[in-house]
Amino acid sequence: MRILANSSSPIAATAVALLLVAVLGVTALYQATLGFRVVATEEARRLKIREQPLLLPAGPVLAGLRADGRVAIVTFFYSRCITVCSSLGSSYQQLQSAIVARGAARQVRLLSLSFDGRDDSAALSAYAAHQHADSDVWQLAALPAPQQRRDLLDAFGIVVLPAPPGEFQHNAAFHVVDRTGHLRRIFDLEQADAALAYALNLAAAP
Repeated sequence: MRILANSSSPIAATAVALLLVAVLGVTALYQATLGFRVVATEEARRLKIREQPLLLPAGPVLAGLRADGRVAIVTFFYSRCITVCSSLGSSYQQLQSAIVARGAARQVRLLSLSFDGRDDSAALSAYAAHQHADSDVWQLAALPAPQQRRDLLDAFGIVVLPAPPGEFQHNAAFHVVDRTGHLRRIFDLEQADAALAYALNLAAAP
């Protein structure tokens, strides 16, 4: 009987350890998915903003968002990108045309923010010219200081990962910011029309 008891003790200890790991894993998953409502971190980011709009912190670009007085549709990009940023550029061209056609340039604007330290004013000007950006509707900006870039990315919840050769991987979406500097909603790249409709509704609100 003593042999059986001794041989079962390691088994019991292992079972307890496995149970503890499972409980911790489920707890972490519950927290990461906001109570199992979302699976991806990106979806969690969007759900948080939908449920509680975020007042963006003060900063050179973010202060400009408030001072402008218009609702902004914000995206993040870098001028050398030939993949997802190209899709963003095409979508912004269409949004720009829609805003002008609706006579809404005084209510809604587009803002493209570069997170690439290599994007100087010349690079942004070349990109804007290539995209036929109307400066009354669509502005581009970059922050040369690394800490400013980090603060801006953190404020919006943007994750940027270096990728060879000299490229980046990043989450891309339309971020709608109201006139008071609150990030109100995040839309997929396939939801450009919905992003504009939401921005127009915000602009029309008292």
